[in-house]
Amino acid sequence: MGLEGKIRRLIEVSPSQKKAERRKVFGSPAPPAFGIAMMTRAIAARYQEQALGGLTKAEMRLLEVQSRKEQRHPRGVRPASVEPGTWLSRTRHGEPHEVVVLEGAFEYRGNRYRSLTAIAKHITGAAWSGRRFFGLHSPRLRAWGVTRHG
Repeated sequence: MGLEGKIRRLIEVSPSQKKAERRKVFGSPAPPAFGIAMMTRAIAARYQEQALGGLTKAEMRLLEVQSRKEQRHPRGVRPASVEPGTWLSRTRHGEPHEVVVLEGAFEYRGNRYRSLTAIAKHITGAAWSGRRFFGLHSPRLRAWGVTRHG
């Protein structure tokens, strides 16, 4: 039976038969959150993969790289870069913390730091993303009209 015939037959079978087919094709039952429509698409995708071949290693690498980028910048939001001379301010527990961006460094209370993360860790005592701590990931920056040049 060809690929189109297998998919056509898959669409017509009962849900219990689809579950059995899912177990046969993938070797395990479908996750409980899978609905019948999702299960049908997954089985059909597996049929296509078996008939036409899967993704190449280069395509898998490309997808992995893209996935990592999206994890770092959810919803396409890229952190604003900061120019030397920019002042960053954050109030934590009622205490203001101000940082001056220098060329290749940051100044906080008279001390130089290599990264905002080091400053955030100094302030909080915990591992924080410095950009997130000082709000540079906030999509509100664009809404307020703040640009990378301040």
